[in-house]
Amino acid sequence: MRALALPLLLLATPVAAFGDTVADISISCNPHGAVVTMPDGPTYYLGKQCDAARKGGGDGKWWFAASVFIVEIGGEAVRFPFDLDCDVPYCRP
Repeated sequence: MRALALPLLLLATPVAAFGDTVADISISCNPHGAVVTMPDGPTYYLGKQCDAARKGGGDGKWWFAASVFIVEIGGEAVRFPFDLDCDVPYCRP
């Protein structure tokens, strides 16, 4: 049952599209987690407690799923097609 819940959650979660390539996205690690910066776009702060925040306002959560990580803030999810090479836990939805 749990294996079925993740795909259903991903289908039910709106995912914002972005045209940036992975090379355009800046990722930095810090003692609290990671910072992901989109060129000409938002900056996301990903905490070690699976918490997330967006520069300029908004907070939520983040998690890994099938070679991507997803940040959900204010009911809107953004999917990033790569793993984080930072000292962060393997967060799950």
